[in-house]
Amino acid sequence: MEPPHPAGRVFLVGAGPGDPGLLTLKGARCLQEAEVVLYDELVDRRLLALAPPSCERLYVGKRGGHKSLPQEELNALLVAQGQQGRRVVRLKGGDPFVFGRGGQEALALAEAGVPFEVVPGVSAAMGVAAYAGIPLTHRGLAAAAVLVTGEEDPAKPNPTLDWQQLARVEGTLVIYMGNRRLAQLCEALLKGGRAPTTPAAVIEWGTWPRQRSAVSTLEHLAEEAQRQQILPPSLAIIGEVVSLREQLNWFERRPLFGRQVLVTRSREQAGPLQALLEDQGAEVSLLPLLELAPPDDWGELDECLDQLARYAWVIFTSPNSVEFVWQRLHQRGKDTRAFGPARVAAVGKATAERLRARGLEPDLLPIDQSQEGLVAVFAGVEVAGQAILLPASAIGRVLLAEELTSRGAQVQQVVAYQNRPPAPGQVELPPALVEDRIEVVVFASPSSVSHFGAVLGEECARQVLGKATIACIGPTTAAAVAGLGLQAKIQPTDSSVPALVEAICAHYREQRQ
Repeated sequence: MEPPHPAGRVFLVGAGPGDPGLLTLKGARCLQEAEVVLYDELVDRRLLALAPPSCERLYVGKRGGHKSLPQEELNALLVAQGQQGRRVVRLKGGDPFVFGRGGQEALALAEAGVPFEVVPGVSAAMGVAAYAGIPLTHRGLAAAAVLVTGEEDPAKPNPTLDWQQLARVEGTLVIYMGNRRLAQLCEALLKGGRAPTTPAAVIEWGTWPRQRSAVSTLEHLAEEAQRQQILPPSLAIIGEVVSLREQLNWFERRPLFGRQVLVTRSREQAGPLQALLEDQGAEVSLLPLLELAPPDDWGELDECLDQLARYAWVIFTSPNSVEFVWQRLHQRGKDTRAFGPARVAAVGKATAERLRARGLEPDLLPIDQSQEGLVAVFAGVEVAGQAILLPASAIGRVLLAEELTSRGAQVQQVVAYQNRPPAPGQVELPPALVEDRIEVVVFASPSSVSHFGAVLGEECARQVLGKATIACIGPTTAAAVAGLGLQAKIQPTDSSVPALVEAICAHYREQRQ
């Protein structure tokens, strides 16, 4: 007879109402240690990346109008996973114990003797209200907040909720899952004596970049929600506190709020750009058009790295060249000391920061962050007869090498990494691109421009770019766009990710004026 499996542990984790940044630290730690994750529909899929690659990910979401796993089967699945001795995370939108059926799942685990923990999350009531600029309580306006479900028909005989009594509550009323019955619910509150002029709001996709809010009075809320076609998931908030939204609506006033932005960088590089765009309110879709890879043959670079000290200058023209050079140095048992007396130049701030992180302060940094800028700044440097190393991409520009060579320098431009388009069939087009909702396409390198057509097809690429606003990180990338017969309407004066995001924000600020 086989010994029983050791009991696992199930963590009922609240993911918050949408914004992945609202996940708690403990929730993140549970995901990082998970062996299996069972996740809801209204969970940002980026949270799943916190789990280890070996973690099994199971979708068990529920959405109105769609077939879903019955709750009893979901409970049984949780129990079975726990009894197999696995570390299980049940990732739920909002808070597990606030209209999240977490109590049912916890009871099933308790009855089966499976150890479990509950990790609270930011509830929809708290998170959505805050992102809509509506405090649930406020001195002089609301000393209480009541959370109720709107799924029950208030007109049925003997309803569970007494809507007449709820109408008399002198505070804020938050209605979950009430979109389908909103007109009936508002009518029940009016019949119960709630003032028709009571401020009220319905918020769709609260805390997500696609958040939309319909604001009116209790008497006209359902009509306004229908006019704006507010759909689930939504949350209704009724009470005097809604009147503060005009002053406190911080989330929907961000410069890029609701804008659909397509980022075409590699997955490894997209993170900082995506984060900055989302901080400004954009809904970001990723289309990785670049795959960074080592050279097919390290031989030529190895030979140069073994003789670094003989070069007068080592010039880095991208952050990627820094990364791959240091990767190879470490593989060969070397570090920064290998540079010896060689001086170092960087094409721009991002490249310079990568060098500083490795203990090298650039000796030369142009104001114009481009190869043209490097040519200009080297104009004041004597290079005749000097050996210069230029580790670059396999498709790197040769402008700088040619200019320095023409002045008598002995330039060796070697391949430090390859910049390739993704393999055919390996790129999943984001829904916003498929549904023709992209407003801004962001290019951060000339190769991403050329790869855009290769991945989408030339005709489709031109259609997308013809409709969208094109943003480029610098003049070289903008020139690649111009080569397609198109124009980049957004280009920062400083070729850096923060400057690019600020230029996009400035573009839309000007449009609103």
